[in-house]
Amino acid sequence: MKTIVKIVASLSIGLFAVACQQFYVDTQMTPEKAAASIKLECDALDSYTIQGVKPQSVSFKVASTTPWSITGWENAEWLKVSPVSSALSSLSEDIVISAVANPNYEDRSVTLTLSGENTDVTYRVVITQSRRGKLFVQPVSDVFEAEGNTLPFTIETNLAWEVRSADQWLSFNEASGVGDGSVKTVQAIAAQNNSINRSTTVTVTAGDEKYDFTVNQKGQSLEFLPVENPEVDRRGGELILPVKATMDWKVECDNADFTVEKVARDQLKVSAPFNNRFLAKSAVITIKPVTDDFGDVSSQVEVTQGVNFTLEGDCTVLEDGSVKVNGGAKSHIVFKDGLRYAKVSLAMGECNFVEKGEMWFVNNVGSSETDGFSAQLYNWLTVGKTRVRAEGSIAGGHGLRIDKDSYYSKDYSISLDELNAMKTYEMDIYPDAEEPAHLHMDFIYNGTPRCEGKCMNPFYGNNVVGDAYVGVYTGGGSGTWYVVKTCDVTVYAE
Repeated sequence: MKTIVKIVASLSIGLFAVACQQFYVDTQMTPEKAAASIKLECDALDSYTIQGVKPQSVSFKVASTTPWSITGWENAEWLKVSPVSSALSSLSEDIVISAVANPNYEDRSVTLTLSGENTDVTYRVVITQSRRGKLFVQPVSDVFEAEGNTLPFTIETNLAWEVRSADQWLSFNEASGVGDGSVKTVQAIAAQNNSINRSTTVTVTAGDEKYDFTVNQKGQSLEFLPVENPEVDRRGGELILPVKATMDWKVECDNADFTVEKVARDQLKVSAPFNNRFLAKSAVITIKPVTDDFGDVSSQVEVTQGVNFTLEGDCTVLEDGSVKVNGGAKSHIVFKDGLRYAKVSLAMGECNFVEKGEMWFVNNVGSSETDGFSAQLYNWLTVGKTRVRAEGSIAGGHGLRIDKDSYYSKDYSISLDELNAMKTYEMDIYPDAEEPAHLHMDFIYNGTPRCEGKCMNPFYGNNVVGDAYVGVYTGGGSGTWYVVKTCDVTVYAE
């Protein structure tokens, strides 16, 4: 028999009122009925796997009308269960399971048992933590050939592994497997490369472990081969540069003073005339593919050309490669090579000759007794020369000397105005075809011959001792200066 007891309670507080509630008490409750009314429910899966290196938490819910507890975790120091029990019944409780990182190379697990008071209902949940990821990789140690080839690398792991490439041109004979802790050799296979050098990244994963390495493959070649000293002769000449190329190419040069020419698939010729300036020259030579099929690939080399002159006295080299020669001192431009018979042409810049200013052009013959330019500069009996001086500066009234049987030199007097108007100045020195003991020394002012004739040849027979060279000299007239822009030389064969 079931008795219903109705309890009515009312409470008024201010404007609020509590409604009546009815509680039903089964006065005929038996132990069997009490046991049947106890509930213990859990939504856990049969098993969970937690990562070994960076373990994640797992959770499930317990709903119960009786106190409950979880056992099985007590000897697993690596595992934490919270909460592990409830002294009271509860409608729902969240169970959180967490773990520390697994330092071992083996999996580990526990079985948790959920049980409640006065009920035979139980739940068992297996918690497994993966082993520590053992992964050692010895990457590819060589460079793939452009034609395509196979190179090995090794994987050592006790986990399932996978290998992949960031680009399709690289593949593997095995892309995955299960490791047993031993060394596994994998072959990386590169396809043929029809473009420039390339690289890609290989990624090996095993569990939570990952290892990346880069592999490189040669491409089609376009490069200069090494040259010990890429220099064109300062007196003018050619230089052959070797090229390694597997593609058609073209050449560019950033200095018009140098001429570049492709003479073969594997050779480039660079040439330059006599360096007529007073600074060394250089050019950057660039080779590029004829088409754009190979991407932005090019190779460069710098070619130089030395200077043909040394400077003595008060001379200043300007930024454009010209030289300013200052008077009042023994200032001269000396040729590094001894010249005997040659045509020398000066392109003049601004000139500032003052009273008694002089410009000397000297082809000097060195000797064992009076060696060097300065020692013989004033000895006009043993020096073949054209001496250009302002009027009034000629001592002793030497004037113009053309006596071929008596002198080795020629003096030519010119006005101060003409000196300052000088744009080109040429000296032509060559032996007479019929009388080799005599020398032609012709002076050409602004393109017009001004002094032509013969004198004795200081280079003929026993008169020649030592080396010869040509220089430019400024003497006298404090405040005199002039600029030589270029100096060209044509040497005559003897």
